[in-house]
This record gives sequence, structure tokens and C-alpha cells, in this order.
Amino acid sequence: MTSTHPPAEHQELYPERYQPPRSPLGQALFGPGLLRGLWMALLFFVLGTLLVVGLRWWWSWEPLWLTEVILAVAAMTMAPIGFLAGIGSFDYWLHYVVGRPTRPEDHSGHGARTWRDYFRVNTDHKVIGVQYLVTTFFFFTLAGLMAMFFRAELAQPGLQFVDSQTFNGLVSVHATLMIFLFIIPAFAGLANFAVPLMLGAPDMAFPRLNTLSFWLLPIAGIMFVASFLAPGGAFGAGWTGYAPLAEGQPLGQTFFNMACSGPGLRRS
Repeated sequence: MTSTHPPAEHQELYPERYQPPRSPLGQALFGPGLLRGLWMALLFFVLGTLLVVGLRWWWSWEPLWLTEVILAVAAMTMAPIGFLAGIGSFDYWLHYVVGRPTRPEDHSGHGARTWRDYFRVNTDHKVIGVQYLVTTFFFFTLAGLMAMFFRAELAQPGLQFVDSQTFNGLVSVHATLMIFLFIIPAFAGLANFAVPLMLGAPDMAFPRLNTLSFWLLPIAGIMFVASFLAPGGAFGAGWTGYAPLAEGQPLGQTFFNMACSGPGLRRS
């Protein structure tokens, strides 16, 4: 009777295959995915809030709780970083930094085995292309609903449904979603899916940066839409955000500024 043991170098390349399996609950909570992304986003939001309050207390700045700063640092900077870390966007690089064996991966071949793979970090260019297109059409539909709403407001003179600031916010968010969340990334989705196949290339260059680029997209879209919940309402300076119209806008303008940095990073 003989027993077979995988070679040591194989265990180093694929360490997760030779570790005791986690329970389903442990895998859901601590394995890369949306659930870990959500609780890590909440954790980073709390850490960002404590950082702001602690620094303002240390520097004797009043008031300690300043909503605009808390939202900019904790909700729109720290929480997205925590979400990206939770879904596994940085796992490969973190393993490399701390000296753990990195996992070689055939980016062009693994694809999506189940529908859940489309809600995870995936470096296959075809999966990323589908993720782009589905996300863009979701925000396209949302922007279209906003257009129907402010067109209904224009059906008669005067104000029927919303005040002037909310009307300007509907027009601005509609235009912003159409430009940054549909027109531009729709081409990125088509290119991700089709261009490597047309060229006979195995994948897009820098596949991990490619998937990180996609995950910045829904974060930016959520920030744009969430500006309606900010004190004073959504930004009303149009999708360009030009001064002087952008001056004197409510807190929602900060949501616009922070969300635009996501598509800006993607294009750079």
C-alpha cells in the first residue's frame, strides 16, 4: 500500500489547497467576496471616523464631529478601500509584500464557473467585460428613470414634484451617470470582452489592474446616487462641475468630487 504526497514546491505554489478547509460561515465571512467586503467597509468607516475625531481632538479643533469631513474621509475614502480589500482586490499584492507564496493564475482561462463569480474579483477579460456591461446598463436604467422624473416636472410651468435644488440634482446626476457610468465604461466593457479575442491575445495587459479598474466603477456610481441623501441634496452643477456654478453647492458636491476621482483613476 503506497501513499502519495504532493511535492513541496506544489504545496508552496498552491498553499490554500493543503490547509484545513474553513466552515461555510467562516469562508463567507473571511474569504474574499461581497460579504467580507461589506463588513470591512463598515470597519474602515469606523476607523476613518475615529481617525478624524481623534485628530480634531488632538489639535483642539471644534467641533469634533464635522459631517463633511467625516463623509469625505470615512465614507468616501476609507470605506471604499475597505470594500476593495474585502472583495480580494489586493490579496495577490499583499501576499507578495508579506512574503507569502503568490498563486500563479491563468487569467484568460479560468472564466466564470457559476453566476457567483460575476460578483467577485475575477481577472478573466471576458468576465470583466460582462461585469462592465451589466453594471453600465444598471446605471443607464437608473439615469433614465431620473430623466423621466425631471421631464415630468417640466410638463407644466412651476414646481409640481420637487424643489429647484432637487431638480438641478436630478439633471446633474442623470448626466453624470450617463457620461461616467455608461458612455465611457460601455466601450471599456466591449473592448475587454472582444479585443483580446479579435487579436488572438490570451488576455488584457495587467489583468489585476484591469479588474481593480472595474470595481472602482460601481463605487463611483453609488457615490453619485448617494449624494441625494447628503444634507442639502445632490450636487446641481451639471456633469462638468465647472466653477463658479460648483461654488456654494451643498454637501452633495463633495460626493461628485470624490466619485469623479474613481473614473479619473481608471482613465489614467
